[in-house]
Amino acid sequence: MIPDGFKKNMLSLLGDEEYHLLENSMSEPCVQSLRLNILKGNEESRNRIIEKFGLEPVSYEKTGYYFNPETAPGRRPYHDAGVYYIQDPGAMVPGAILTGRLFGTDKKCADAGGLKILDLCAAPGGKSTQIAAAMQGKGILFSNEINRSRAEILSRNIERMGIRNAIVLNETSEKLAERFEGYFDAIVVDAPCSGEGMFRKDQEAVSQWSEESVGICAERQTDILENACRMLKPGGVIVYSTCTFEKEEDEDVVRGLLSRHSDIKMTDTSFFKKEAEGVRDGFSGCEDAVRIWPMYFRGEGHFAALLEKEGEGVNAFPAGGYEDASVVRELKALESFLKESLSKDAASRILGSKDRFRLFGDNLFVMPEDTPSLHGLKVLRCGLHLGTFKKDRFEPAHALALSLNECDVKNVKNVTEDEAESFVKGMTLEGDGNGWVLISLDGFSLGWGKASGGKIKNHYPKGLRIPG
Repeated sequence: MIPDGFKKNMLSLLGDEEYHLLENSMSEPCVQSLRLNILKGNEESRNRIIEKFGLEPVSYEKTGYYFNPETAPGRRPYHDAGVYYIQDPGAMVPGAILTGRLFGTDKKCADAGGLKILDLCAAPGGKSTQIAAAMQGKGILFSNEINRSRAEILSRNIERMGIRNAIVLNETSEKLAERFEGYFDAIVVDAPCSGEGMFRKDQEAVSQWSEESVGICAERQTDILENACRMLKPGGVIVYSTCTFEKEEDEDVVRGLLSRHSDIKMTDTSFFKKEAEGVRDGFSGCEDAVRIWPMYFRGEGHFAALLEKEGEGVNAFPAGGYEDASVVRELKALESFLKESLSKDAASRILGSKDRFRLFGDNLFVMPEDTPSLHGLKVLRCGLHLGTFKKDRFEPAHALALSLNECDVKNVKNVTEDEAESFVKGMTLEGDGNGWVLISLDGFSLGWGKASGGKIKNHYPKGLRIPG
């Protein structure tokens, strides 16, 4: 049952004819889509996935595809391997606007070197993984989520997609604004909202809606957006987005910000609109904003506005916060693992970054280049988890496996989909040789195994194993 207050607000905004189109769209089936992960595999292996699942391209996101729900990609081991991220087409819009603004709509020649990007309300990770793919391992992506349990889900998705250059934080926007004033080149604020755009797919969003909640959300969105502006350097851009239709949470929040900040302006999104069929302009002087209505668009509702801070600025934050792992602990065990298990190029790439190694207990991470001090912040992930020191040996992390391709390792075990399903349940595999083996499904890394005596012992993390 559609709430009466929502109906009243939408009739005022749309008029009778368009409102009835909206209401009718609420009973239509949801569109299903995913993004292929261009950080993993190669063009040939990704093309095989397109053919296997019968994927249909999304026009405005070069890695986005519609899929038939009957193919159930979320229940296949390709999902565990980080081959794709299942994401609603509407939810792809803010990330597509940001990456299009920064790198061009093609994104094939993206250069994110030196860029500092913040996804401020990042869980469960759709926009962060979308942006990270466009960054291609360069620059630093800060992914923040205030809710601890959701932040842990975010961190797992960052790992699953093989992302090396992400810092996952669990902080308030206020604390981050105090620490990072004028630091970021780009920020995404996909703000918590009343969730009206999810009415069609989430009955709980309908039952929890109230006119009071709209006002509460607008106040919270205003505060978060203000803190984002503090963190944006001159010349930087913000994408402000919600999954609600309410003008109070969308255009009114943006217009309020513009009225308080003469150096912030709304900027052109025509580069996106010409690629996306069924997109509508914003209301109330915010025509450059993007509105996604489910009666016109293949996806759920969304709003996005692109904002820019005038002027020019630099990221005047020194790199820091490193704990020199080569001093804290001998790296011979790591070097031995790299020599025995990885290609020469991959081993050199990792050792060439040892000035950015950091230890958390016995866990070794390599942080993105130019990472500022993170002292005093709640950090769930600080770059790529390489592995763990255990007495006189080094055990590679699952995150490292997921970040590697077949050419990066000496020993690869190619598995069928059935074998992959057994592997993610914790089963032992048949295999020759000795030592660490990268388990690979159709050219996509799935995890580590350790070969000995004709068997490959399963090292897929117990906490991620699928019961069966």
